[in-house]
Amino acid sequence: MPDPGQRVLVLAPLGADAANINQVLLAEGLETEVCRDLADLAQRFTGGCGALLLTEEALGAREHSLLSARLAEQAPWSDAPIILITTGGHLAVRSGQAVARLGDRANITLIERPLRTLTLVAAVHAALRARRRQYQVRDLLDDRERLLATLEERVAERTASLSQMVEELEAFSYSVSHDLRSPLRVLEGYANVLLEDYAAALPPPAQDMLDRIARASRRMDRLTQEVLAYTRVSRAEITLESLDLDLVLRAVIEQYPAILASRHLIRLRSPLGRVKGHLPSLIQCFSNLIENALKFVREGEQPEIEVFSETVGERVRISVRDHGVGIDPAQQKRIFGIFERAANPHVPGTGIGLAIVKKAAERMGGKVGVESAPGRGARFWLEFAATDSAEPVAPPRADENGQTCAAGAMI
Repeated sequence: MPDPGQRVLVLAPLGADAANINQVLLAEGLETEVCRDLADLAQRFTGGCGALLLTEEALGAREHSLLSARLAEQAPWSDAPIILITTGGHLAVRSGQAVARLGDRANITLIERPLRTLTLVAAVHAALRARRRQYQVRDLLDDRERLLATLEERVAERTASLSQMVEELEAFSYSVSHDLRSPLRVLEGYANVLLEDYAAALPPPAQDMLDRIARASRRMDRLTQEVLAYTRVSRAEITLESLDLDLVLRAVIEQYPAILASRHLIRLRSPLGRVKGHLPSLIQCFSNLIENALKFVREGEQPEIEVFSETVGERVRISVRDHGVGIDPAQQKRIFGIFERAANPHVPGTGIGLAIVKKAAERMGGKVGVESAPGRGARFWLEFAATDSAEPVAPPRADENGQTCAAGAMI
């Protein structure tokens, strides 16, 4: 079956030009189609062709728009070659005007009469070679589109599968963490009862073991609480709103017992500004940072904590600065990972608090970072989009374990 992409469309309306050109090209083994007029040429062009071969007489002042319209409709990869046979001398001006009327998408090669057969054949072969390369580009683009479509389907399928796995793992983690707390509390309770009611009858080694059991139970219970908090931060749907940071920080100080007892050690440099955030998540972030600042103090010293903000472009950066033990630069990226802690065996912790801060900040479109050096304190900062609009926000409250609650929040 003939390849329409390699046929030469011929239009030469005067005398025997069309028949002569057709005879020469056929003798070279080329496929040709002689067209009646520009309308016929434009119609055949839409079915594909290798080249257009025209004489200047074919480009009438009225009919040229038919061809220019088809040329303008070509696909981005297509640049159909046009060979235009012209007459030299004063008639060349008319040819130039005709070429200009074909528009910017006309890829024209001019050859002047009188012309040799060899010149005509060489020009047609060159045009067809260029056209074959264009069709090869088209095929490559089609292959790429098919491959991309397949890849998009595969990526969508794998993304859906991974999302389902993550949801199932998070649900499992939440369920396991929640169910672990009841037996841990029972274990701690029994250990405390034995220590309180039967201490006199128990030898010191037995009392020490019971004390270890109680402390281990409390630590495990704290760990499950932190895992639950991390799961909440990762899974819960959040709605961002305009929040007054001064109100948020005061709520943190007043509603967390451990922080409230040390409020005289905490300085808020108001006004802190407003940011776009999620109230329970912000409460969780600042309570974790302030509790850490209270814990990681140099031996024999009282903690000193300062909370302040600064504008960074269209965002607000809120810092919690302390004068504690500091953090080695080599550990500063690692400590934001889950179950990762700064190397300080004297300070209790689960290694999840800063991971919660990082996850919560990212879900609110924010960032978290730290600047510190050993023995020189630390400055943890959170950065969020600034906002000026004031919207009413329900006051936060803390549950019996110090976890922040708000309307609609999971506890």
